[in-house]
Amino acid sequence: MSRSEDNGEDVEGLRQALAEARDEVKSARQAIAEAEARQEELQRTHEETVSRVKQESNHEVMVAALRAEAMRMGAHNPDDVVRLINMTGISRNEDGAIVGVTEVLEQTRNERAYLFGQTVRPGYSSGTTVGHPAPRPGDIEPFNAR
Repeated sequence: MSRSEDNGEDVEGLRQALAEARDEVKSARQAIAEAEARQEELQRTHEETVSRVKQESNHEVMVAALRAEAMRMGAHNPDDVVRLINMTGISRNEDGAIVGVTEVLEQTRNERAYLFGQTVRPGYSSGTTVGHPAPRPGDIEPFNAR
């Protein structure tokens, strides 16, 4: 009889061990599912953040290009020109170059000429700024090696 009691206790012990193992597997699967959900959430927020930062940096680069070109075209206040401009025609290509700045500023100059003065040319004074002409190369001086 001891053998049947041992077998019964072994079976009962195995059933308990199996139930415990199933509970462990269930809790492990639940932990994995929670970790995957956290990972997906972190990845989504990371992608959103990267997209937002990229858009902001592209905007800042486009604004800087607009300001520089507006100054070159003789804008009285380049910041006002940038604020009043419609930036839909300006974009950044794959190489990172800004495309459409000159066209948009030319259109703005035609529509709102009061924002622009004369184009600043080197070699004459404009307001408080004196532009200097580009240096001209001198004549080649003869050289005697003797």
